[in-house]
Amino acid sequence: MKKIILVGFLILILSKLAFAGEEIIAHGENPQGKCYFPYSGLVSKKDAGWQNDSITNGVFEVAVSDGNLDVRFVDAAKRIRSSRADGGQVTILNKGESEISVLVYYPKNAIEVYTFYIDKDGEKKFILTQVRGGENIPITKSAILYGSCNFIYFDKFPE
Repeated sequence: MKKIILVGFLILILSKLAFAGEEIIAHGENPQGKCYFPYSGLVSKKDAGWQNDSITNGVFEVAVSDGNLDVRFVDAAKRIRSSRADGGQVTILNKGESEISVLVYYPKNAIEVYTFYIDKDGEKKFILTQVRGGENIPITKSAILYGSCNFIYFDKFPE
């Protein structure tokens, strides 16, 4: 447990140093749900179809700097990744008082939609919808996952 806390603390510190000048406006974690793998590419017939999916200890944040959005996440190797730095185009799809959807488009290989919202019980949640495929993607995948949010500052998302 101490190791997990230490890793989390180090990631937080490195995040603050690496992305100085940005403000984190939404933070979600531990998404789980379902994914679908079509029988194509490297996917065998046995592995094709619907499967349970989760990103254990997964962290997703939306940051804003000079009016520009970025979605950051911790990858499987526990590295902090930036959607923009990875070639993603980040934009708002829709915005309301208690719900916002952010699109991340990676040309020629993926689309992700992050919907942050407050449910009827007042709980902060997010839904991640992913579609990955294309010539350079050996494993095509579509997924819908949901998780909890520590915070969402709807008023700080740019118009």
